[in-house]
Order: sequence, then C-alpha cells, then structure tokens
Amino acid sequence: MRETHHTIAARVGQRLKELRGGRTQKEFAGLLGLSQAQYNRYETGKRLAPDRLLAQVADMAGLTPEQVVWGGEASGPSAEDLARDIAALVALLDEQAREDLYFFLKNKAQTLARQRRAEARRALEAIEGLKQKAI
Repeated sequence: MRETHHTIAARVGQRLKELRGGRTQKEFAGLLGLSQAQYNRYETGKRLAPDRLLAQVADMAGLTPEQVVWGGEASGPSAEDLARDIAALVALLDEQAREDLYFFLKNKAQTLARQRRAEARRALEAIEGLKQKAI
C-alpha cells in the first residue's frame, strides 16, 4: 500500500532521480535546458515539475509522461490516494505556485472540452453521413 504522506512533487522528483541514472544533476539539467539549482528543486520535490519538463524527460527516456510519473506500475494510484496527494501538494505551494496550478488545470480542462467537442462534432457528422446513405 502506498504511503499517503508522499506528495506528487516528491514522487515525480524520485522518478526524475531514477531516470537521471548515473548523470549528475548538472549534466541532466543541461540536457533539459535548466540550471542545476532549478532542476534540483524538481528532483527534491520542492517544486512540481511542469508538463513540458515531464514531456522532455519522457522523450529522452522513450517513455510517456505518465510513465515518467508512475513508473512501471500497471495503474496509477486510487482516486482517494491521488486526492490526498494533491491536497498535500497544494498545502506546500506558495501563492504564485497555486496560481500556476490553477492556470495549468484550467488549460487542461479547456483542452479536454475542445477535444470532446471535436469528437462530438465528428460523431454527428458520421451520423449525418449514415442518414444520407439511408435516405
């Protein structure tokens, strides 16, 4: 069973450390276009690594961003564990980081809404196509 005191930032940091392998933080940070100090904040869990960084690490490691975060696990944590981890993370954030998180989540929600609208539009077009064939 997962320990509930681990935050998402700490988990992501541990995965970054694992994926860094034998490279120094400075070497790995350089590959990512970051300073060693900035990378260290992500690896130590002091800051949550942004999506763009997770995508870069995923590309470098031949993984998906989800695999960067969750590793080889068959599935991620339960919804309850994830909610607890997110609440613990939010409690650690300063005002600017909370604002960054808000805009990140807002952007993700808007992207999902656009994707779903596009999927619904394609489904309606397919149904209209079937209707035309049936008439």
